[in-house]
Amino acid sequence: MGTILDALTSKFLTKLVQLIENEVVMMLSIKKDIKRLKKNLEHFSAVREDAEALAMEDRRIEAWWKNMRDVMFDVDVIIDLVMVHSQKLLLPPRSVYCNQSMVSCFGKLSFDPKVARRIKDINDKLDEIKMNTEMFNLGRTSCQQFQVTFVDRNKTSPVDELEVVGKQIKQSVDDMVQIIVSSFHENRSSVLGIQGMGGIGKTTLAQKIYNEQVIREEFQVHIWLCISQSYTETGLLKQAIRMAGEKCDQLETKTELLPLLLDTIKGKSVFLVLDDVWKSDVWIDLLRSPFMRASNCHVLVTTRNHDVLAEMHATYTHQVNTMNYDDGLELLMKKSFQPYEQISEFKNVGYEIVKKCDGLPLAIKVVAGVLSTKRTTLEWKSIRDSKWSIHGLPEELAGSLYLSYSNLPPELKQCFLWCALLPPNFEIRRDAVSYWWVAEGFVRKEHELSIHEIAEEYYLELVRRNLLQPIPVFVDKGVSTMHDLLRSLGQFLTKDHSLFINGQSNGAMSNLRRLGISDAVEEIPSLEEHKCLRSLLLFNNKNFKSVDKDIFRKLQHIRVLVLSRTSIQNIPESLGRLVLLRLLDLSYTEINKLPDSTGSLISLEYLSLLGCRQLDSLPAGLMRLTKLSFLWLEHTAIDHVPKGIAKFQQLYGLKGVFESGTGFKLDELRYLPNIQRLWIEKLEKAAPGGDLVLKDSHNLRELGLCCTVASTQEIIRYQIHEVERIQQVYDMLIPSPSLEYIFVVAFPGTVFPGWLGSKPELTMPNLRHMHLNVCISCLELPPAGQMPHLQVFQIEGADAIESIGTEFLGRGVGSPTVFFPELELLHITRMCSLQSWSLDTGNPCDIMEGNLPQFLMPKLKRLLLVDCPKLRALPSVLLINLTRIHIEDAHELKDVVDLPAVVWLKLKNNSSLRRISSLGRLQDLLAQDCPMLDQANNLWSLRRVYMIDCMRAQEFRNCLTEEEQGILFHVATDGRNIFPDETLYN
Repeated sequence: MGTILDALTSKFLTKLVQLIENEVVMMLSIKKDIKRLKKNLEHFSAVREDAEALAMEDRRIEAWWKNMRDVMFDVDVIIDLVMVHSQKLLLPPRSVYCNQSMVSCFGKLSFDPKVARRIKDINDKLDEIKMNTEMFNLGRTSCQQFQVTFVDRNKTSPVDELEVVGKQIKQSVDDMVQIIVSSFHENRSSVLGIQGMGGIGKTTLAQKIYNEQVIREEFQVHIWLCISQSYTETGLLKQAIRMAGEKCDQLETKTELLPLLLDTIKGKSVFLVLDDVWKSDVWIDLLRSPFMRASNCHVLVTTRNHDVLAEMHATYTHQVNTMNYDDGLELLMKKSFQPYEQISEFKNVGYEIVKKCDGLPLAIKVVAGVLSTKRTTLEWKSIRDSKWSIHGLPEELAGSLYLSYSNLPPELKQCFLWCALLPPNFEIRRDAVSYWWVAEGFVRKEHELSIHEIAEEYYLELVRRNLLQPIPVFVDKGVSTMHDLLRSLGQFLTKDHSLFINGQSNGAMSNLRRLGISDAVEEIPSLEEHKCLRSLLLFNNKNFKSVDKDIFRKLQHIRVLVLSRTSIQNIPESLGRLVLLRLLDLSYTEINKLPDSTGSLISLEYLSLLGCRQLDSLPAGLMRLTKLSFLWLEHTAIDHVPKGIAKFQQLYGLKGVFESGTGFKLDELRYLPNIQRLWIEKLEKAAPGGDLVLKDSHNLRELGLCCTVASTQEIIRYQIHEVERIQQVYDMLIPSPSLEYIFVVAFPGTVFPGWLGSKPELTMPNLRHMHLNVCISCLELPPAGQMPHLQVFQIEGADAIESIGTEFLGRGVGSPTVFFPELELLHITRMCSLQSWSLDTGNPCDIMEGNLPQFLMPKLKRLLLVDCPKLRALPSVLLINLTRIHIEDAHELKDVVDLPAVVWLKLKNNSSLRRISSLGRLQDLLAQDCPMLDQANNLWSLRRVYMIDCMRAQEFRNCLTEEEQGILFHVATDGRNIFPDETLYN
């Protein structure tokens, strides 16, 4: 698929063509060197496609490749510096008077001699590198460029599909559970281990044991801790306390947290999982003391290292074996194809590929990611017969993992490797990582698509190839993580120029280009020596409190600077020296002002000030940054947004903007043709106007419309004339048909705006997510059932709504009519007046003919119903695919009945609930603080029941038939939530 060098060369040549066509540059002394640089780079389009692999196998070639890569970093810098300096020359100093033509004036201006010298040096280096002719294939044409493929996201595989296949794992689970339960009954605390190489399925096995019925029954407290190599002691202690059912938000030190953990588990039986342990000290020095004081504690440890288990005195170790080939083939096919595709012709070659994966589940999944892009058996055979083993790679990273990387297009290779800079188990957000990649220059502009849309498709392609693992709670796959083995592969491949520092790293490296620092690093290393640094990432490191006032004079190559959730309070004026800086993320820091020099960041495209609650103003120079494509101002103390936002013609994302006196006006939004993500705040202060300010925003995909919500959770009341004025403001904010996400927050009117409350399918035909929050006066919901593509609907805090009925269903979609044809997730929360909820369409024929189940929310899988204290009953209509329900604080609800597809039901604090009936597929029932619950029938599939502080639990159990008596039934009265990790998504 080509090397990263292919992507870089193509990008540089495009930029050089632009420079050569620039009259200003061609009048300067560097024009010959620019042309020479272009000619040199053209030669490098013929570098061998296997150069990167050869560099791992041959030290001489490795030195050549490293030198080549360093020069390419320098080329990137120098081209951008030339472009920046040429932009400065477009506006000659005011002291220079010239009555001749503009171009002839430029001829009198000198170019920065340091930059000119560096261009000459780079050309000399490239000439020297070209002398190694064996690394070039002069007959090679440039590789075919990667084209993003837009896939209908409604037809992709669900992220929560079952990936565990085969009987092997079940037997392993049964064996270990028997050992754990035997030790429990003998009242012996124990440590047990699961050992195996990375990617073999240790965590999957531990999850199965953790969720096993008998484990849930016997132990009162269940805790799962993921132990990354860069864990923090306070972070682990907080997680343990939360999973044991207590709160610790106000505690920050180990001294405060340890006693609370001890008090929380003291006298309890505890099942503790420590996942991915690299060193035994996390147990010996931190966790052993409090947990061994529990009445009966059993610890399950997953690790790659036998020595860790020996040091922890494990009494039993289970060695995880590879999958058998039949199970591996089942997994490969499941991850390579959609369920409806014909796959029989691929099984023979697929079986041979599984053999080459050595039965490793992770290896099979990532190879399936490669195969999912191939649609002929010939292509599958090509993958089977390609070179999987690369000499020089660590054994656990070779084979299929490297194959999945090497088969990536060059653009995606850069994006994948960049993710290895992020902390372990980091939640990778599609929107954020897309901006990071754009700022680094990884994303290639294509056709009419915006560069940010292309970056988002890069992200989704990595998800489709199983190189990023989406988190199930996000229906749109917008948040994911990276497996630690894939992260290790990325770090190995970038070890010469990129570094992630955890608590054990020293950070020493020459020519360091990218640096990530974990929150476990107590002493931030000196940065001044890393003059070539282009990306610096610090996430949630409270030890980072200040920077030297001259630091940015020495780090002038920085393009990406992320200081999110650090303790930094002041940004020095030297920030303005970062003329190549494209992304600056200061979110959730303690800064109270931005330096005046911010206006000198002429390359800046992304600025996030989200959550900077001490920041009360923006520097005047900010409005000069016309290259800005993203500006995030939410949750700050800023009380004035300057006029002139309309100058930012490249704006893609604008969040937290609001009208203010002589400053920004909504009318400016009419002049932002490229805007795709827009959040407007404080709409109660906006003045209504005659124009529809978003009518020309044809690319708008996400829109947030917010009035102020009191920080004390008190309700803000408006006068009638104020509500009418706010209603007029909302009426002028009709979104374009391209919209996919709508968020309406604290709308004070009694009726939603006409474009939302009447025929939303005409205004927003592509909408996928609708969130209506704290709309306390609205009397009824919009007809969301008319939306053809709506996947997620969330309503929260609509205090005035007393009933949900036909108005919510609307007229439906298509013929025959389907209501909510694509809805997967429904949240109804904090509806204090809601008394009734009906899904009756109002058409008697639907009921008589039995059409409702088939045409009503046919894809709904999850329902969250929380804090609806007056709701008397659930809809009587059967929802044929609804599988998971969470109901909490519904005090008038008496029955949960007739839900044929539900397999998981969580009930909490429902004071009048008495009966659960006709849930034929229900397997898991979790009930807490339901004092009246005492009736059950037709629960044929029930496997486990937890009843916590349910006073009539025995009566409920007595209702179960003989067939149902074999289930796990656990009753407790300790007032503690023992299943906080059991959620609608997990």
